[in-house]
Amino acid sequence: MAVLALALVGQMAAQHEPNSSGVFRAESVTRTGRFTVHGQPYRVFPLFTPLGEKHWAAGWNPQILTEGSDAREGVVFRTADHGGMVWVLTKYDPANFTIAYDAVVSEGFVRRIEVRCRATGNGTEVNVTDIYTGLSEHGNGFVKSLDETAYKKKMAGWEQPIEHYLKTGEAPGSHH
Repeated sequence: MAVLALALVGQMAAQHEPNSSGVFRAESVTRTGRFTVHGQPYRVFPLFTPLGEKHWAAGWNPQILTEGSDAREGVVFRTADHGGMVWVLTKYDPANFTIAYDAVVSEGFVRRIEVRCRATGNGTEVNVTDIYTGLSEHGNGFVKSLDETAYKKKMAGWEQPIEHYLKTGEAPGSHH
């Protein structure tokens, strides 16, 4: 047991190895994305609440940790992605179709995300701003991997299932 504990401590220490100056420097990147879906903001916006995302995001299964509605500022929840993320809904403004979250992956990274929806003709333009900051060398590696190409792919991975849900009323991959 002691050997396992020492191995884990060594592994954790390696994640926090400082750079050549002896100080850990967090990598940070801001990415923005935009896509348009068919549906008015009053239908699209709720899909970005903690439970609303279950309608289109495969595997999304938030565990709400606080009492009350999931769609309110201050709600705290956990998801399994990245080995476990803790989320806090920091801005909920349904009148302006804006929602924001802060999320933390322990020993990994911090994510701040804001989603804004606005009407455009017959659809809704969804604007997403993400800020990722590493908390360890491992987290810095993840942050560095989020180049423009990867982020565009991420946004396409949102647009397609949201569009599917808006057209069919079913989560992608569900067969009712």
